[in-house]
Amino acid sequence: MIRRRNYFIKKKFQANFAFRFILLLLLEAILIAGLYMYVSNDTITAGYLDSILTVERTPQFFFGQFLLITLIVGLGIAIAAMIVFILLSHRIAGPLYRFEKDLEEVTSGNLTKRINLRRTDQLIELKESLNSLIGSFDSRMGRLKGKLSKLNRLLSRDNASQNASEIYSLMGSIKDEIDRFKVTSWPEE
Repeated sequence: MIRRRNYFIKKKFQANFAFRFILLLLLEAILIAGLYMYVSNDTITAGYLDSILTVERTPQFFFGQFLLITLIVGLGIAIAAMIVFILLSHRIAGPLYRFEKDLEEVTSGNLTKRINLRRTDQLIELKESLNSLIGSFDSRMGRLKGKLSKLNRLLSRDNASQNASEIYSLMGSIKDEIDRFKVTSWPEE
């Protein structure tokens, strides 16, 4: 099992996500405060402040306390949300990082490479699909290598002309295997 200690794997992705998340929390707090002020605008509140009876419009009466409570709760929620965010984003950013690194190796020609993720990571279905794709290429390439090796052995024999039908059959089989791939271009001869 792979254990990561670095929680900021794809820093740009995670920072961008965190910034937008905090912005959303801030917008939510502003909307709640604005809605409260709007709804309570036509009301009057009577209450004691330092043993003095005070009668004021509700938004002005509660503004200081409301602002303090909003800041405390907002800060608490932001801290808790950041902890949860870091843990959850790590389950997305970690697999993305792993995909990039493993696919670089596959691109360089290592078709034996398979992508491994932790059980708790996200994108497990994508991992399975990519591993299936790599496995398919691996088995096709293996078949092609085997057929080419056999063709090479047949051609290197002294009686290659006697094996012409088997050679043409193998070449046709190789061509069929290669023709399964759709490509955008190939060199013309």
